[in-house]
Amino acid sequence: MESKFLLPHRYKLIGWLLLVPSFIMGVLWMAGVRAVVNAPVFALWSTNQEVFTIIHKNIYNEIVMIPLLISLMIVTFAKEKHEDEYIMKLRLDSLVWSIYINFTLLIIAITFIFRDGYYNIMIYNQFTVLIFFIIRFNIVLYKNKHQLDNEK
Repeated sequence: MESKFLLPHRYKLIGWLLLVPSFIMGVLWMAGVRAVVNAPVFALWSTNQEVFTIIHKNIYNEIVMIPLLISLMIVTFAKEKHEDEYIMKLRLDSLVWSIYINFTLLIIAITFIFRDGYYNIMIYNQFTVLIFFIIRFNIVLYKNKHQLDNEK
């Protein structure tokens, strides 16, 4: 069964090449290493209640988060070299599993984490569904390929 919504396989390498440096930048950002990259940006809503205005702000957060999200989406939604029904089922199972894990952890965080920690959890939560999916999908795919190779 052919999916209309998956990217061609050649994008997977591009996604991984973009994911590695953006993930490293994300880890450094989480560790508190923040560069100052000030730039004028178009703001849809600024703190002084103006709509559609230009403000000057540090855009390092955007420089970290946008490539990380794009690369995670590319890696997640690029086809495998040999896409078949088993891979499609594995995709679906991994997606459901990652959503269960993500929202279970989110419920725990909502219950036990407050103030700035909660804000940080909400930022990380943007990435975790895709990260959990990629981890589980690739582990199960590797195990099954490895198991098939051992049976031959």
